[in-house]
Amino acid sequence: MSRIGASLSVLLAVSVTPLVACASLAQQPDRVVTVSDGAADPTVSPDGAQIALSILGKIWIVPASGGDARQVSNGIGWDTHPSWSPDGQFLVYAHEDGDGSDLVVINLATGTSAALYHIDKQIGQTAFTPKGDEIYFVAQSEQLDAHLMHVPVDGGEAKPVTEAHDWHEWSFALSPDGQHVLLTSGRYGGADLFRIDLPGRAATRLTDTPWNQSSVAWSGDGKTLYYIKSVNAIDSVLAMPAAGGAARTVFASPFDDKALALAPNGTTAVLCAARKIYRLALRTGALTPIPFTARFVLPPRSAPDMVITHARLWDGTGSAPLADRTIEITNGRVASIGTGAPNAAAGVPVLDAHGRTVMPALMDNHYHFWDYQQGPFLLSRGITTIRDPGAPLSLSMNFKEAIAMGLFPGPDIYSAGPLIDGLGDYHPMVDVMIDDTAAAATVVRAFKAQGVDLLKVYFMLKPDVLCAVVREAHKVGLKVTGHIGVHTSWGQAMDCGIDGLNHIRVWADFLPVSEQPQGYNETLDDDKNPVPRMQSDWHGIDPDSPRVTALIQRMARSRVGFDPTLSIQRIDDGMRKSLGLAQFSAAQDSYKRMAKFVARSQQLGVFLLAGTDDGLLYDEMDAYDSAGVPKPTILQAATVNGAKWLGKDSEFGTIAVGHRADLIIVDGDPLKTTADIRKIEIVVKDGRIVFRK
Repeated sequence: MSRIGASLSVLLAVSVTPLVACASLAQQPDRVVTVSDGAADPTVSPDGAQIALSILGKIWIVPASGGDARQVSNGIGWDTHPSWSPDGQFLVYAHEDGDGSDLVVINLATGTSAALYHIDKQIGQTAFTPKGDEIYFVAQSEQLDAHLMHVPVDGGEAKPVTEAHDWHEWSFALSPDGQHVLLTSGRYGGADLFRIDLPGRAATRLTDTPWNQSSVAWSGDGKTLYYIKSVNAIDSVLAMPAAGGAARTVFASPFDDKALALAPNGTTAVLCAARKIYRLALRTGALTPIPFTARFVLPPRSAPDMVITHARLWDGTGSAPLADRTIEITNGRVASIGTGAPNAAAGVPVLDAHGRTVMPALMDNHYHFWDYQQGPFLLSRGITTIRDPGAPLSLSMNFKEAIAMGLFPGPDIYSAGPLIDGLGDYHPMVDVMIDDTAAAATVVRAFKAQGVDLLKVYFMLKPDVLCAVVREAHKVGLKVTGHIGVHTSWGQAMDCGIDGLNHIRVWADFLPVSEQPQGYNETLDDDKNPVPRMQSDWHGIDPDSPRVTALIQRMARSRVGFDPTLSIQRIDDGMRKSLGLAQFSAAQDSYKRMAKFVARSQQLGVFLLAGTDDGLLYDEMDAYDSAGVPKPTILQAATVNGAKWLGKDSEFGTIAVGHRADLIIVDGDPLKTTADIRKIEIVVKDGRIVFRK
């Protein structure tokens, strides 16, 4: 899962495109885009009159009754998790930039702001202490490594409150007297509530459950703790005595990425759900919408028009390349493809592609877009579309909307939302756990209502529950892909009608039961198993055997989309330092067998989707090439096949009249030499140049 930063040249290319149109852009008015969703991380002012929140990566303030939002943060970056000072005169928030994150404090009276503290990690939730002399915040270095820290408001060294490696404390609340902190803490398989005494850091467990708990809050009178607990895709807002004990349910509804912020009156809270905000009555559970509008003022964009001449055109349809073609693009779509001189209107850019290949832009069918900074990097690699098979739901929808608006550069995102997993989950930041077939309809309909484009099931899910998810998904028109092969075999999943298979984990299909890890108690974790756990140990699996052949033939008949992410499983000499001799030899042999499996899958007609898990799509295409996959098949796997799997091939994936103008100009011929795909000179997305080498 790549977190590669973009170079300055890429950022410049995507922010002032096309370069030839700068003068005309200066004469155009700013764009104003109004949104009424995109909310995250609400916090209520000390007087209860205002709500600060993040809207599509910027900090805004909304009247407590709703209405027009006022923007208080600007510039490049993604801003989240605001918190009020006790006197209401300041806000602190997390500002993510290209080199980690800043704690930024803004004076609301003057509008001036300053970075209080910088860290080379991602900052999550923030909070002033009741005295206003310190700021507590969550610092996250990896998906499963997030800890609570605190820093004086006048700057200085930040100190940890929690620090155990590979544990996560994403949510916390300070007691009104500042002597305790309530937090959620977990590793794999759920998170529990703990009360930490300050400054000694003695911990008291308040809950013990396999389910996830989040968004904690401490009432102003110090008597009640509030939190959200998710069980079988139902989120419940719960209230518990501060000393611990039985909790009562305040409100419950299907999963929609809830976040809770108490109001100072002690009787209401602001509930953020499905990227909108509501007022929640803490005694009755009554929910009232708080409507808002946020007006983004954005720089003008160039007209999505251009003409490309003298192109060697590979259109992605399976036809042979066409020489000396002229491609006219109008309003972001392909208007005509022909020969001869262009009929370009005055001021329309004309690009001469003589000696170069023009082909559809690339699609990464397995990329987790968790960080806005990934956008320019992907575009620079010719990737204008991704299929995101697992991301925090609201964040993914916010990224998708922000890119479409032009808030920051990036590919079009087709998102699965969170992973749908069973108990004992491995990715609690990006999954929803269910262990009951009755919960399948709940989670599928909840995800569908929030705008996902597909669903992804994960390997701790029980077979009957997985089947129920697939059935319900098909009822509402969603396809399902799966990183499975532990509790559910590929064969069982195809029995259920699954639409896609990820990676190459086939333990449950071919290994004896005694050799099949079940995944409980972290037994698939790569700290315990240094050979990458994305794949099984293939030393006992023959890719030419009749059993493997039968599985491949069934994959072909079922028309499942297969994204093997082969390149991330390649073993190179650099791993000799971390693997023993026997492990290294077994890993090399396993990779060769997996590569043979991928090649045979193509010989037998399996529908290949090029996906990476790390954004290095060139490496994935190279891996297919080395395995013997035909070059036209490789190019289609990285372009049109993803569009076909999504049912969007009438929109993108090929260069055809009426389709979106997403294309790349390559100084070479990838049909002859796969490595030539690395020679991309220009990337066009929706008719605009977004990268120029």
